[in-house]
Amino acid sequence: MTTICLSIGWNDLQHRVVKNKSVLLLAGILAFSIFLFDSKIHLIQASLVLISGMCLWKVGVFGAGDIKLASVFAIFIAPDYSLLVLFLMLVIGGVEALLYLLIRTTYPHLIRHGGIPFAIPIVISGFFGISASI
Repeated sequence: MTTICLSIGWNDLQHRVVKNKSVLLLAGILAFSIFLFDSKIHLIQASLVLISGMCLWKVGVFGAGDIKLASVFAIFIAPDYSLLVLFLMLVIGGVEALLYLLIRTTYPHLIRHGGIPFAIPIVISGFFGISASI
């Protein structure tokens, strides 16, 4: 799971793309973990993430890959931790945005793509949320 999460974050950083194959592979591994750890799935929570995420995607706030990734993580995060995970995601995303702004103003040649690679905060906070939910 860690390798897939690192791959998703790196690919988003380099190309601003979250590949469907990676998200499906992550979902498959997490689904298999239900049997290993006797975990529960949280479809209502994931549906809320997907629906609200689609609205944010429609207005251009997030990419569709970020929404799919967050929805997969939301399936496996216990509702007790969902607000904490959301807060952590927003804090990490804010720090990432500040660093990105600093790099863009100081070393503009290092920035190849527009937008913030938000898969990185999603992966970090989602990994934390799943670990806490087990």
